[in-house]
Amino acid sequence: MALAALGLVKLWSPGKAAVSGPITVEANNISSFNTLGIGSTFGPFEWRGGLTLASEARNFGGLSGLMLEDNCETLLSVSDQGNWFTAKLSYQDGLLSGISEPQLAPVRDSKGQPQRNKLWADSEAIAPLGQGKVGLAFERKVRFGAYDIGKLGTAAPFAPIAHPPEIDLGPENGEVESFGLLPSGRYIAIAEKQRDDTGNTRAWIWQAKQVTHFSIARYGSYNVTDLAVLPDGKVLTVERSFTKTSLPGMAIRRFDPRDIKPGQLVTPELLLEASVPFYTIDNMEGIAVCQRDGETRVTLQSDDNFYPGIQSTMLLQFAYRPD
Repeated sequence: MALAALGLVKLWSPGKAAVSGPITVEANNISSFNTLGIGSTFGPFEWRGGLTLASEARNFGGLSGLMLEDNCETLLSVSDQGNWFTAKLSYQDGLLSGISEPQLAPVRDSKGQPQRNKLWADSEAIAPLGQGKVGLAFERKVRFGAYDIGKLGTAAPFAPIAHPPEIDLGPENGEVESFGLLPSGRYIAIAEKQRDDTGNTRAWIWQAKQVTHFSIARYGSYNVTDLAVLPDGKVLTVERSFTKTSLPGMAIRRFDPRDIKPGQLVTPELLLEASVPFYTIDNMEGIAVCQRDGETRVTLQSDDNFYPGIQSTMLLQFAYRPD
């Protein structure tokens, strides 16, 4: 999503979505989450390394949704201009240390073709669905779809997932950026800027035609930009604050979706809040959970909005230690 705070407007050209294959990515190590190098534990999160990624490939950037699998070594991400980004991550002394085999591929439509234009290509969230399948949420032309990545790789076509029609009613470019599959088999989605009558953020849990509408209490000026489902079934949200009068901020909150009632206002527990210049963050839009070295790890990803001279693509990884 473009950042109005900087007056930036992202451009679209049809060729951008049609590029497929290996690219060259430079990875630079982030030594500390705290910019002063103070401490390695931040609430329930313990630092496990970070990378800043850069590439001259014109399609690289704009990364939103994020998934990590296979001992936190297989990365799958998606850009809001309709590209898959895949890579392998490497580790040294337990810390995230490098990247290899980076590739880009277009996100396909139901006919197996690249998305027709920017409005249709705006993919914002990834949800692991199990059995090699991945779910995507698209924002501007709102839809949810499954991709059989395990069988067909990134050439997999879109297969629609029915969703509550109310999700479509959000403001332009502010509909939905968060999508997940709960252990119960129900889907969950949280709007970015669609508010209820009290100014809180609309959210949905559904399975087939059974829909639970609820709201997430808004935290300050933050908007939810992604979610991840923890092994215990609780949900983590990553949230972004970026306004005309403030530097980038990030919050991570947690809530339990299992007992949510229709119409309920849920106030997630704040686990971490960080802002520039005290912490190494940018426009944080992705969050993923994976397992490594006997730990649950949480990885955060930033979206550079295809302006690498102003913003950056970051991966920040932590061990998650619940209370």
